[in-house]
Order: sequence, then C-alpha cells, then structure tokens
Amino acid sequence: MDTRKKTRSASQKPRDRSENRDRSAASRQQNTARKQRPENQARRPEQKGAQTARRTREQEETRRQLTAPSSDAPEMVFRMDGTEERKKRAAQDPAAAKRADMRQRSARRTEERRQQARRRSKAPKVTYTDPRPIQVSHLLMRLIIVLAVVVAITLGLSVFFKVEKVMVYGNNAYSAWTVQEASGIEGGEKLLTFGNIRACGKIKAALPYVDTVRIGINLPDTVNIYITEFDVVYAIRSQNGTWWLMTSGGRIVEQTDAGTAGGYTQVLGVELDNPVAGEQAKAYEPAVQTTDSTGAADATEDPLATVPVTVTANDRLNAALTILESLELNDLVGEAASVDVTSLTNIELWYGNQYQVRIGQINDSVHSLDYKIAAMKAAVAQLSDYQTGILDVSFTTWEDQPGYTPFE
Repeated sequence: MDTRKKTRSASQKPRDRSENRDRSAASRQQNTARKQRPENQARRPEQKGAQTARRTREQEETRRQLTAPSSDAPEMVFRMDGTEERKKRAAQDPAAAKRADMRQRSARRTEERRQQARRRSKAPKVTYTDPRPIQVSHLLMRLIIVLAVVVAITLGLSVFFKVEKVMVYGNNAYSAWTVQEASGIEGGEKLLTFGNIRACGKIKAALPYVDTVRIGINLPDTVNIYITEFDVVYAIRSQNGTWWLMTSGGRIVEQTDAGTAGGYTQVLGVELDNPVAGEQAKAYEPAVQTTDSTGAADATEDPLATVPVTVTANDRLNAALTILESLELNDLVGEAASVDVTSLTNIELWYGNQYQVRIGQINDSVHSLDYKIAAMKAAVAQLSDYQTGILDVSFTTWEDQPGYTPFE
C-alpha cells in the first residue's frame, strides 16, 4: 500500500506543476486586463502608494521573522517607550492620538479621586453631640477635691520642711551670724513661708555695706543667702563737720573719724545734710547771705554761704558722684586723693599727691567727662614717678591735648 501511494504521488507532481503554471498565467492576464481598465487607471496612483506601504510592511514582517530566535529560546518582545509610541501615533493619526491622550487624562483624574476618597475614608470621623447640662453638684465636688489636695500639700510642706541651717555667701565686711541676725530668719521657722522679700529688705536696711541680696532654699531644711558688698567707698563731711563713708551711688555706709577718712578719696565742696547709715545721701544747702533793715550784711560763718544760688548743693553732689563713677569705670579706684566740686565750671581733683588735675566743666559739649578722665590716665602714664605739677585736661588752653605745668 505504501508503494502505490508513493508511485501515485510521484507521477502526479508533473501534472500539478503544469496546472499551477496555467493558473498563474491566467491570473496574470486577468490582472493586466483589470489594470488597463479606465476606472482602474484613475485609481492607480493611490493604489500604488497603498501597495508600496503594504509591501514595506510585509518586508519588515519578513525581516523580523527571519531575525527572530528559534522556537526553543524564550520569545523576547521589544516595546518602544510610551512617549515615542504616542508621537508615532500622533504622526499617523492626530485625531486618534488626541482621543487617546484625553482618555489617559480622564483615567488619571479618576484614579486621583479614588485615592482621595480612600484617604478620607481612613480619617477619623468627628461626632457632634449635644452639650450636656452642667451639673453643679459634680462641679462643686471637683473643686472641693482640688482645694483639699492643695491644702494637704501646703500643710505637709509646712509641717515637714522647717529651717534648720542658714548659709551665707559673699560676705566680707560682715560675719555670717550678723547677716543671719539681720535677716530675721530663725531656726524652726517654716521653710516655705518665712518671707523671702522681707528678709532681703531687713538685710539691706541693717547692713549698709550690702549692695544686693538674694535668698534661696534647699529642701529639706536649708536657707541660702547670697550677698554682694560695696568694694569702694568715699569720704565726705556733713554740715556739722563729721566724716561719713559713701558709695559712688550716693548711699551712706557709716560714720568714721578724720584719720580713717584720710585713707579714702575725699569729696570736697559739698556737705551732707543729717546723713543716716543705709540711706541715700542728701546735700546740705547752706544759708544764703541776706541783709537786714539797716543795710548791713547778715553773713553766716559757713564759707559756702556766699556761693551763688544759681548752683545748688544737690548739683555739686551729683557732679561729684558722676566723677567718682567715671574713675571706677577707668580703673582709677583709690588713685584720686580728693575731688573738689566747689565750682562746677572749674572742677579739680588731686591724682595722689603728685598732680593737680584741672577737669573744667563736667557738662562739656565737645569732650565728655569719661574722655577727660581717660586723657588724664594716659598723660599720667607718660610722666615719670618723680614729676609733679598741674595737669590740665579741660581742653580750654590746649584744645587737642592735655597740658602739663610742673611745680616750681
């Protein structure tokens, strides 16, 4: 059976080839006749372009099939970028590309709305309820509980925390016991209610050398007192001739004798009116010279009684305090032996026992007091230790430099 089939197929092959040639020749004749028709001749340019494009696609498809890997290897598919693909589509069909772009935008907006809806669904929901009426009984009960807790805490601190130790820091002129006695703080007193501000006021009132006071506590039983004292004081006389020590701020520290006052910078040209330790200094205003009905002058024995009334004693005291503060700012504490403010237009001071310094006016519109004191300090530094004389920093005789005249 197999032999017959093979023989029959072998004899049939020539006939099949001849039949195929005949059909191909007939189809070519039909195509030629169709092309020669007038209506086909009119459509020939368009058909030629379509045929050329189709032929090009067929060639590309054939080339891809020839270059494709074998069936055993996994198929590799290469896709162009979305942007390039859209550009190609837009070039081929602009309307279709525009519709595709609109569909993509609509899809993105839809997705964004879905994401927002999902986020809103995850957010906690707020439930609004009607306000409840205030229950007075509950409110009063809460207030009573709070007050009870506060009272319990206060009583507990008052009972268990009492003053047992008082520590004093920064004291030089006074002993720690003196500072504690002046504060009025006693052992066994309640640590939290002994009166901080009152104790500070008592210390400053009783101890004139104390400048500042600060009080703190350390649980369970310690009170700490921190004080600062005046380091520098100056000597000044009262209207009755007694000497007193005073700070550059005008606070009276204590009364002293003439020998002790000689060791401090003395303020001359102004006197104090009934000074009291721990209080602010007040200048004594001497009596003004008057005349009686006979025309005779009624002059007092006070040498300052003839000073013109246009300059008050308070003005001279303020000028002296300003000069003392300027000396401290220029690190000349203790260098000046005296400051004379008898005449505010010609203020003088002695720098040690060597130089009589003429300052001139204190309210100079051109050269300030600090500038004059600094110029005096610089000039003294340039002079020798054995030189003595008059140092003029008023800048009236010499406008731009201090003048020096040695003693004869």
